[in-house]
Amino acid sequence: MGWELIIAPIAGKRLAKIPQPERRRILLAINRLHDGPTGDIKPLKGREEWRLRVGGWRIIFSINAADRIIYIKYIDVRGDVYKN
Repeated sequence: MGWELIIAPIAGKRLAKIPQPERRRILLAINRLHDGPTGDIKPLKGREEWRLRVGGWRIIFSINAADRIIYIKYIDVRGDVYKN
């Protein structure tokens, strides 16, 4: 059984503005999260969130392991995503 993915409205709006080749790579990485939090992910220091790296882009998300839910909060370039 896979994990449920929930994308915050702000992350969805940002994703829609990303140029197509990069958007496709990000969507592939997000779809791989259905199998669980794997890939180039790391916990963020001082926060209860994780990041997934996709080239120069970062996906910030939280994990609810008990309910098997991944909540995607932000998607942005590396320099800007951590300001949220």
